[in-house]
Amino acid sequence: MKLALVVLNYNDADNTLKILGNVADYSVFDKVIVVDNASNDDSKIRLKSFCEKRDKIFFVENQENKGYGAGNNVGIFVAKKLGMDLALIANPDTDFEERVIKVVKSVMVKNYNISICAPLVETNDVYGSRENVLKGASCWPMRDFMHSLVENGPICRRLFTKALHYDRNFYNAKIRKVGAVLGALLMVRVEDFLRVSGYDENMFLYGEEDLLSKKMADIGKKTVVVTGYKYKHIHSASIKKSLKSLYSRQKIREESTMYFYKNYLKINLLQQIFAKVFFAFVRLEVIIFGLM
Repeated sequence: MKLALVVLNYNDADNTLKILGNVADYSVFDKVIVVDNASNDDSKIRLKSFCEKRDKIFFVENQENKGYGAGNNVGIFVAKKLGMDLALIANPDTDFEERVIKVVKSVMVKNYNISICAPLVETNDVYGSRENVLKGASCWPMRDFMHSLVENGPICRRLFTKALHYDRNFYNAKIRKVGAVLGALLMVRVEDFLRVSGYDENMFLYGEEDLLSKKMADIGKKTVVVTGYKYKHIHSASIKKSLKSLYSRQKIREESTMYFYKNYLKINLLQQIFAKVFFAFVRLEVIIFGLM
């Protein structure tokens, strides 16, 4: 099976060029696709110049920034046109070894019922521990409305960690079926990704991984993690470059989350009102305590 690397850039040429340099000699990738999401700095010039000198790399320039999902959808469409079977979607602020990607690819090749697969994020904490979860979990269970809402509250998340995440014993197995994986780095089966219409482009940022895994589950396909292999992620480094304010990031998170609740979890009017009130308190938490 042929594998492509898809990297989405927005005003982050430094990190994007770094990841391209890191994978330059990785034979595991048949193609590398760089999508610039209408950057308004010098990213397009720098990336286009770099990519034009390398036959393996394809540079795509979006004329409008419609968000994370829309940008990566373009990358997967290009991967399909290039004859790719699998695609590794990787944020510019990730770092991974070739051997890790080879293992993830092997899992996908051997298990046709798996449509999303990822390694774990490297951490000094025990997986499933409260410290690990609060810093940013690698994966989590599929959540209903109330569990998802609680996870979106900075204080609630800290109070009900055990009810929202897998415990440390969960990670003893080599491969684990999960509800969703962190969107920073995940391998997808191109055919299935396109079958479910990829990311919903009405969600600009945040929550896309939950929805994508839900859509895969709806067609009988699994999302899994490979527990013995890890990658590095400078959490939200790319996002923070374009959205420096915690409050602005929280507003976008709310919009995407509410869209997911209304259109996919089909919450009723009373639940919508409850969620809006809940998010009003979350904004206060963000302002007062600086929590996310």
